[in-house]
Formats: sequence, C-alpha cells, structure tokens
Amino acid sequence: MSAMMQRMCWMNTPMKFNVVRLREDVIRKCRGVPFVAVCLGLRVHQENDRSKWTAILHGENWDSTGHLIGALRLSYVQLDSHLKPCFAYSSVVPQNFLFEEEWLIQHWMAQGFIQPNPNESETIEDTARSYFRSLVGRSFFQTAHVDRTGERQSYSLSEMMRDLAIHVSGEDCKCSIIDGPYNIPEKVRYLTVVFNMLTSQDMFEVISGGKRLHTLIVVGGSDHFELKIPIDIGQRFIRLRALDLGNFCVTELPESIGELKHLRCLQLRNTKIRRLPESICDLYSLQTLGLTNCYYLEKFPCKIKNLRMMRHIDLVMARNGCRLEGMPKGIGLLIDLQTLSRFVVSSNTHKGNIAELGKLNKLRGELLISNLHLVESVQEAVLANLASKQFLQKLELSWSGNSKNAENILEHLKPPTKVKELTISGYTGMACPSWLGSSVYTNLVTVCLYDFKSCTELPPLGLLPALKNLHLKGWESLVYIDCSRFCGRSTPSFEHLEKLHLEMMDRLQLWDGDERCAFPKLLELVLENCCRLEQVSHSLPSLAKVTVEGSPNFRGLRSYPALKHLNVNASGEWIWGSWRSLSCPISVSLCKLPTVEFPSGLGRFHTCLQRLEISHCEQLVSIPEDWPPCNLSHLSVRHCPRLHELPRGIRRLKALEDMEIIACGQLACLPEMDGLTSLLRLEISDCGLIRSLPDKGLPSSVRVLSINSCPLLASSCLNEGRSAHHIKMNNILVWIDGREVPTSAR
Repeated sequence: MSAMMQRMCWMNTPMKFNVVRLREDVIRKCRGVPFVAVCLGLRVHQENDRSKWTAILHGENWDSTGHLIGALRLSYVQLDSHLKPCFAYSSVVPQNFLFEEEWLIQHWMAQGFIQPNPNESETIEDTARSYFRSLVGRSFFQTAHVDRTGERQSYSLSEMMRDLAIHVSGEDCKCSIIDGPYNIPEKVRYLTVVFNMLTSQDMFEVISGGKRLHTLIVVGGSDHFELKIPIDIGQRFIRLRALDLGNFCVTELPESIGELKHLRCLQLRNTKIRRLPESICDLYSLQTLGLTNCYYLEKFPCKIKNLRMMRHIDLVMARNGCRLEGMPKGIGLLIDLQTLSRFVVSSNTHKGNIAELGKLNKLRGELLISNLHLVESVQEAVLANLASKQFLQKLELSWSGNSKNAENILEHLKPPTKVKELTISGYTGMACPSWLGSSVYTNLVTVCLYDFKSCTELPPLGLLPALKNLHLKGWESLVYIDCSRFCGRSTPSFEHLEKLHLEMMDRLQLWDGDERCAFPKLLELVLENCCRLEQVSHSLPSLAKVTVEGSPNFRGLRSYPALKHLNVNASGEWIWGSWRSLSCPISVSLCKLPTVEFPSGLGRFHTCLQRLEISHCEQLVSIPEDWPPCNLSHLSVRHCPRLHELPRGIRRLKALEDMEIIACGQLACLPEMDGLTSLLRLEISDCGLIRSLPDKGLPSSVRVLSINSCPLLASSCLNEGRSAHHIKMNNILVWIDGREVPTSAR
C-alpha cells in the first residue's frame, strides 16, 4: 500500500482519542522535565497502534512523584560510570542557578572526575566537554539561556533533576542557606552556601568544621556587599580543591590563601579584587584562575611562573575599563595554558613583553592583546609567534596610541590560519599588512577593523572565502572605496558576506560597485555616521535589511527586490525620493527626520508597507489624511512633541493589529477607530492632553488597552467605564498606569 493510501486510510479511521487533549496530557505529565518527555516518547514510539497511546499515557502512573523519581533513578543507574560522579556533583548547584559549561567542567577537573583519554590529541577539557554534552543529551541538564550571539549558553537543573542529584550524592554534597551558627556535617565534602545579606554578613565567622571540605561555593551575593575573607582561611579549609567567591565585593585575599595546597580552582569572577597575594604562587596544583569581569585588578603576583599546572587564566571583560598594568615576567613558561583571554603589553621592564606568548601554543578560545603601541621592537612581535596558535578561535589586536613601527609590528603579528574572528583596533600605520585578506584564512567568518586613522585604502577582504560579517569603523582617511583593491582581482568576491557595517567613515564620499563586487549573499547593510557618503550603487540582489543613520548627505537607495526592513535615523529626507522603489512587503522605521509634514500621496502608493514606526521627529507637525498605507499591521508614533493630530485615514486600516502612541505631548484627540476591525492592542502613553477615547469607541476586536501617564484620559476611562461601550467589552484587558482596571470598574 502506498504512503498516500496509508494516510487516506488513517484519515478515514475513527479517531479513538482527542489529539489536542492528548497533547495537553503529555505537557502536564512532563512537569517541565525533558527527561520525562523522552521517556514518554520512547514508550509510545514502541506502540504502532496509535489508538493505544492514550491507554499507555493514562495507564502508567506518570503523575506519581515517586514513579517519576524511580524512572529518573533508573536513568542515573544506566549512566556510564565516569558520568555518575559528575552528575552527582551538580547537587551543589542551587535551585534556579544558571551555570555555564566551562564553569562546571573546571569544577569537575578540580575534583579529579575526568578520566585520562588515550587519544593524545584530545585534552582533558575536551573529555570533560564530552561528559557534559552527554548529560545534556540525556536531559540531565537543560539549556536555560542563549546569548544574542548564539555562542554562550547557560544551563540549569530542573527541580526534579536537582532532587535526583541530591539523592544520588548522598551526604557528600550540601547546599545550605546560612542564617546562624552552622557546623558543617562531618561527611559533607562539597558545600554551597546560599548567601543571605541580612543574616550572613560575617558568614565565615559562623561556619565551623570546614577542614574536610573539598569544595566551597558561595552564591547569592552582590558586588556592593563586601564579603570578609578570614585571615586564617588557609587553616580553616585546608583540603579545599575548589573555592568559588564570584559576584561579591571581594577586594583582597589574605596571604594564608597560599596554604590551600590542594586548591585547583579559584573563581573570583565579578569581584573587585585589586591584587592577588604573592602566596598564590605557592598553589602548585592550581589549574583555573577565574578573573572574568575583574575590572579593578591591577597586577598579577610576580612568581606566577611557578604555577606550572595552570591551564586557565580567564580575563574576559564584558566592557572596557581594564586596569591591569601588564603581565608578569615568566608567564610564557606556563606552556599548558589553554585559556589566556587577555595579554596586556607594558612599557615596564619588570613586566613580561609580548614575546612571552611565543611558546603558549595550546591557547584556545579567545585572546586580546592590548597596548600594542608599547611594543618596542619588531623582534618581540616575531617571537610572539601568533601564527603557531592554531587552536585560537578569536583574536583581537589593539593599539591605544601612536607607534612608529606599527606597520612592521602588525606585519609580524600574523594570526593563525584557523582563526574564526579577527578584530584590529587603533592601528596607526598607513598601509595594511600583506596577510590581511589572504585566501589562506579559510575559517575566518568575522572581521572588525576599527579606527584605522591613517589608512587610505582597504585591504582585499573580498578574497576571504568564508567571510560573513564585516565591520569597518573610524577609517578617517578613507575617501574612496576602490573595488579593484577591496574586492580583490579575482572573480567572484565576497561570496558569503551576509552583513556589512560601515561606521564613522567621516571622509568617505564614493563607493562604486562593479561586477567583481556583487555581494551575492549580502543580507544586511548598515551605514552609520558616514556623513559624506551619498549613495550605494551596487545591485545587492539578496539585501533584506538596510540601516542608514547619521548620514545627512545620503541621497537615496536604488531598488532592492529582497528588501524587507528599512531603518532611517537622522539622515535627512532622502527617504521620500526612494519611497516608490521600496519592495513589498516591508517594515520601515523613521527616526529623527527633519520633516515637518509627510508628503501626501505616498501613503496610498505603497500598499505593501506592513510595519511603520515614526519616532523622535521633533519637527513633525502633521501627517496627511492619506497616511498611513492601508495594509499596515503595526503602527507606532513615539516622541513627536509637535505633532498635534493623527490622520483620520487611520480608521480604514483594516489589517492593523497593534498601535502605539507614545510621548506626543501636543496630541489632544484621537481619530475614529471603528474601522480597525483587526486591532488587538492599543497603547497610549505620555500624551497628557488627550481627554478621551474616540466618540465611537474602540472596535470589538481589541483585547488589550494600555494607558500610561495620561491623567485626563485615565480619569475619563475610570469615570465613564461602566457605561461606555469603549471600555465595557468582552475579554478586554484595560491597563492604566501599569495597573489592571478591576472588572467592577469597567
């Protein structure tokens, strides 16, 4: 029987269960635990007769907590032996605490949970990551948050998985809220203290019995609250292997920290530590030193070269403001380093120079080298041997001042060929290095070149075969983009480029296009503060989004068939000349236009405009009656202080679903809206002169009405709400100044 016939037979078979109800039952039974969903899926997948699915789901006691815990315990028993202690250790993770993969595996390494891998090419971190991903794949950990880049993920333990971890860890692990004297139970080896600022100001003074601990994690603090570290911490917690004091106002550590001879992981992220004590260099077993976002850190201890077991020195800063004076001499002897996210060059002869990087060929992840203007000789750059760092994914090279040898130094700071992201900032040379744009960089996806103040021409970046994102900023001397140079002499070029961002190109006037610079896959173009640039002449067949900001001399866009989003900000009135060339459908945002009144006739012309946002147009007085275009689904008018009325044509927008009117102080009345038959949400905020809703009320489709900082309108709605049709509607939510209006008041 053909697949089509089978589907037809299935469609003609009487349904013995309600699919919607079945779906709701499954969601309820899973109780937010992915593992349970997997178990249910496997169980019903084994039954080919779909009519029996309901019996399976209802017949088994999935609602019983004991039954679920039993299933979870079975899943733990079935884990490979090397994964069991890793999962049990996760019981130190407090409820609702988000953690990153690297944080947990560094703890595992500190406890010796990671077994050596016979594959010599695989590091212990690689093995630990395979452990972690196995547990994620089996739903023991679940993804809780992904940052906007998609690169950094946070994970969590569901309530039931945490209960399981606590159960299988026995008495080894403890997670406690300390609100008074606390004696650590004798069998506890791994302790997490959930900090209570009201009762735990002298936390270390009320804890006793810490000599048996292998792990001490303190969470729940604040960088405004100073956590007092006892002078004798080395005697109190003599067996510690992992100490985590992140997210507190820790400004210093006592010298006795050097007595923690077993310490392998010291986490001080997001603290205000200024200096590390010299005794840190006596911690010969230390593997991880976590200093993420330690903006106040000024210097490292001098003898850090003694820490030959060190694998991770994390100096990632989420923003600018690093106070680190330089790197200690001898840091280049730590040849097992996997992570050194920042290297600060110093002119101090007592500090290590850039040549210290020469033998650190196991570095992974990202590396920022700052203060390159302080590099004294080309020979130092040669000895740094960046090209040998084949495991690096991101490299940033930063100058903060003038350098006579900048060109020669950058020429010899050639990145490894496998690097994926390259950022160069503050470069003062007049010519770009020969390697920048070389086709040997087959993995290079993102290039950011900032503040090349003296360069007059761009490197041949079109030759980079994998380039997807290109950001050029602050090229003060660039007047003309020469395509024969920029795109390279081969055809085609920029085959995979998806986003191009030109910013603060103060002198750039002309960017001509030709067949060699076709940009066949370019999706987004940003022109920001290019005050002399007049136009872009490329055809750009895939272009979907354009942003033009702070570019008052820009004259207009040509027709781009794939364009879906257009943002115009403080860039003159060229948009009206390009209006008829916009593609369909499209969303348009107009911000800080000098326009006093929108041109009439254009609203009727562009029927495919779906979203229109008008904001901060301080000169705008009125909008013609034929505005806005009839097929809008979203309309937002914000921060237009001189606008005194909205067009009456709004009432014909039958497709409009969402409308915002915010901070239009001269707006005294609203147009009739009875024709807005699709309107679901209406927000009116900071419009103090509006006295009432339209005379004919709001359409019955409205489900949410939000009124904020409009005292006259709010008073009118509350006083007349019980009898007025525009408030008394089925299922409508009415919000006034952030509070829901009670049903009795409607």
